[in-house]
Amino acid sequence: MKTQPTAHAGRRAGRLRKHRRRAVPRWLKSSKEVEAVARSRCLMLLSVLSGEVPVSDAIVQAKISRATYYQLETRALQAMLAAMNPLAASSSTGAADLSAAMSRIAQLELLVKHLEQDKRRSQRLLLLTRKSIRTPLQMPRRGRRAKRRVSEEPSPTSLGASSP
Repeated sequence: MKTQPTAHAGRRAGRLRKHRRRAVPRWLKSSKEVEAVARSRCLMLLSVLSGEVPVSDAIVQAKISRATYYQLETRALQAMLAAMNPLAASSSTGAADLSAAMSRIAQLELLVKHLEQDKRRSQRLLLLTRKSIRTPLQMPRRGRRAKRRVSEEPSPTSLGASSP
């Protein structure tokens, strides 16, 4: 029974995967609004994700570290997911989101103001309490209670116990 060679068997023998050629979108090449660095990084990420260029070759060409590449890739994928989300805010709700954020900031600033007042009030109360109690509190003596002195008149209970 013959086994068919797997994709990994060719790599083990020292052969590299053949690089595939992919067409770059025209709008991405000719876009005047996009900066040159952003455009080149976007092309680099797309070529790596499509399998056209290995990561090692891409980071050598872009002259960036491997960690920087993976950070860029993560940020790009998160941005793509946010853009493709059907529940993502459209441009008309962007202003509404901004106003909601501004109102939330105003609420939080008001809360901080009240909390700072409460803190000052508590600190002042603690200071006044410490001033009013100059001497430490007297704690009761520890141990057994002292015996009561016997009064000269016998109590009614002691009379019944001492009768012969």
